[in-house]
Amino acid sequence: MVVNCSIVIPLYNKKKYILRTINSILAQSYTSYECIIIDSSNDGSTDIIQQINDHRIIHIIRDRTTAAAARNLGVQLARSEIIAFIDADDEWTPLHLETLILLHQKLPHAGLLATPYIKIRPDKKKMVMVFANIPSPPWEGYIQRFFYTCSMGDIPICSSNCAIKKTDFLAIGGFQEDLIYGEDQHLWCRFALLYPVGFSWKGPAIYHTEAEGRICNTPHHLHDDPLSAYLENELLSPFLTQEQANDIKSYIKRRRLMIRFSNMVSVSKNTQNKTIQKSNDKHNLIIGLMKPMKRVISLLLLRLYVSYGYNIWRRFRCIIHGWYIPE
Repeated sequence: MVVNCSIVIPLYNKKKYILRTINSILAQSYTSYECIIIDSSNDGSTDIIQQINDHRIIHIIRDRTTAAAARNLGVQLARSEIIAFIDADDEWTPLHLETLILLHQKLPHAGLLATPYIKIRPDKKKMVMVFANIPSPPWEGYIQRFFYTCSMGDIPICSSNCAIKKTDFLAIGGFQEDLIYGEDQHLWCRFALLYPVGFSWKGPAIYHTEAEGRICNTPHHLHDDPLSAYLENELLSPFLTQEQANDIKSYIKRRRLMIRFSNMVSVSKNTQNKTIQKSNDKHNLIIGLMKPMKRVISLLLLRLYVSYGYNIWRRFRCIIHGWYIPE
């Protein structure tokens, strides 16, 4: 079998979604691929994979591991130079893989290749995506100011809409396995600092944030962001232009604001009851009184995130800047 693309899927307890993901891969217009599934499930997902009769599906069972380690193993086992990623609860539209392969042929110097992605919110409705400063379709090419795009809107790369070259991936060190959160964006930005990023509006992926059991849905209270720290260190590089440095600084600022938002939202997602010990200490009393306020604020922020008004605001920003709004 000729393999021109290797697809890597980390699978852990996605019984409700994995068949949808696999079916979207089997429905691709481009068929010369292998699909490597690194599976550490214990919820019945393994049984679903074993019932699929297709020689392109390569099922590897491993002990419980992280998504980063699973993806790294999948790339090491891949027989193709072109590696595409998809998470076990996401899906592709039929032209996605063909678009990535054609984009690789058109843009051979790109380190990252991507299509847009459709983001499904927790309320199962589509979010208006803000892909800032990317020319409107039918354009496809290199994203000129990747970090500007990230600083002004949504990062155009996710773990289900992109492809890389295996040699570049191995040279850059792959996914950082000691990160428990955000290791994918960490890698995309490392790529973007070293290689051009290619993009096409065709063949979008579908990114399901409403799926259960996602690591992104687990409360994470972060004091700082490893990616921001990494990018701050890269600002010392003498090879950056002033424009690149300014774009990276803007992106760092945006990420830290997002961390504050995430920390507030994590308050409402953490359902564990915490007992506030009685104390005569005035400072502890004030902190205790602030906790309910934080919970109310975080609930309001969550409501805002899934609100119709928030989508209107995102659409309005695209209109005033002249950015294309993918539907």
